[in-house]
Amino acid sequence: MIVRHDGPSWSAWSPQCPGLAMAQPSAAELRAALPDVLAWYFGEATEIDAQIHVERRLCGGVAVRIAQDAQLWERQLVADRLGEALAAGDQAARLRAAPGNAAGEVIYVCALQSDRVSWLTGQLEDENDAVVATLPVAETMLWTMRFGAARSGAGESVQPPAYRPDTTFSEVMRTFAGPLQHLRA
Repeated sequence: MIVRHDGPSWSAWSPQCPGLAMAQPSAAELRAALPDVLAWYFGEATEIDAQIHVERRLCGGVAVRIAQDAQLWERQLVADRLGEALAAGDQAARLRAAPGNAAGEVIYVCALQSDRVSWLTGQLEDENDAVVATLPVAETMLWTMRFGAARSGAGESVQPPAYRPDTTFSEVMRTFAGPLQHLRA
């Protein structure tokens, strides 16, 4: 489930469950309503283990997505570095200029080297969606790479190389030779 705070309410939707969307006035009310909404969607009362990814807008059409899992504090460090990079003029311009999704948003997903490509591509809504994997490198750097059918500034679709779903980002980082953004935060 992707959760986002938009204006006066919190909304949630799931790329794996077309048509599943909800909104509530607060994050607590959204979390409390989630089990009933999932049971309604799936037509059963079984307990469903939903992975929550909180997305928040940073600035200028840029958003960051953070999985609420056992590695939350590591992912939050990536988000913090991304925020620092957005505060640096030349890096902020590069971050905002990254190819976005069909809605024109650039979504940076806080990933770790142990995450698998399937973990990231499972967050794509459809063939027109795109996100940018953002991983920590050393103490102060970030590594980024887009996944999905991103649109360039000229409007044409650009595709990253294909990886097996079980490929870790550690393997991707070692083998990808294309253009990347190395950001110093």
